[in-house]
Amino acid sequence: MFVNATLTVAMDTLECMRVYARVVDAGSFSEAARRLGISKALASKYVGQLEQRLGVSLLNRTTRKLTPTELGTAYYARCARIVGEIEELEGSLHADHTTPRGHLRIAGPRILGEDTLVACVRAFLEQHPAVTVDLVLEERTVDIVAEGFDLAVRIGELADSRLIARRITWYRYVLCASPDYVASAGAPATPEALAGHACIVNSTISPTNQWQFMVDGKRRYVGVRPRIRVNCAHPVRALALAGYGIGLCLLPTVREDIAAGRLVRLLEPFEGYDRVVYAVHPHSRHVAAKVRAFLDHLVDHFRAAADG
Repeated sequence: MFVNATLTVAMDTLECMRVYARVVDAGSFSEAARRLGISKALASKYVGQLEQRLGVSLLNRTTRKLTPTELGTAYYARCARIVGEIEELEGSLHADHTTPRGHLRIAGPRILGEDTLVACVRAFLEQHPAVTVDLVLEERTVDIVAEGFDLAVRIGELADSRLIARRITWYRYVLCASPDYVASAGAPATPEALAGHACIVNSTISPTNQWQFMVDGKRRYVGVRPRIRVNCAHPVRALALAGYGIGLCLLPTVREDIAAGRLVRLLEPFEGYDRVVYAVHPHSRHVAAKVRAFLDHLVDHFRAAADG
């Protein structure tokens, strides 16, 4: 009798945790309930039971917004990981475990996410209606294990040996400026000539105000004079378009601007700043079908974009 009661409590707690994780993912009880196929009232009841059991408040509830408390944020990170592992185990034992299903949490860099990753996720959802996605775009590198992500897309070198990495594609950084800036300040003929130009520096990739070039087959770093420094990528493009100087931009974000003549590509013969794009996910004996399917979809989507 005692064993049965304990088992019931454990199962109830797990279901409460599952609902809580989905409420945080969705940002509302209504959307979480829709994804889970239950009523809003039942979703609220599950979270209330969990808070009562833990003796803490997990959510800040207002009429306009639903956000986790400080304790709720810490609890969510581990809760989402536990729920994800259980769902993964259930999926690996399910008769049709090769069919992608369930909730997928993806982290990615904002520079790719607002265009490329959103389009990629949208196409994936059209192909796999049994999957829901939480796409989180951050300038920082998230800890996907501690924060409960299934996978992340990253640009550049990888240092976390706890993760499995799959190469997706590579991108080139290019120098560009507005036609008005080039008309007034001229176009640099060599990397060293940048010393006489106003430059727009992204401090996250050039913390010491140095840009990378290939000169006579060798890699060379050239110091530049920032007119303005920013700590993320999109403002570099916006400021270059506005004529504030020369910016180092990821090629996919400015390709259309260059083709339309809104930006001028500079020092193209000396370009040598390439970065590989990876998808990373935690080590696991059984990679969930939804993760495998999205990894394959990423590769196909980026390859199609490159071919186009």
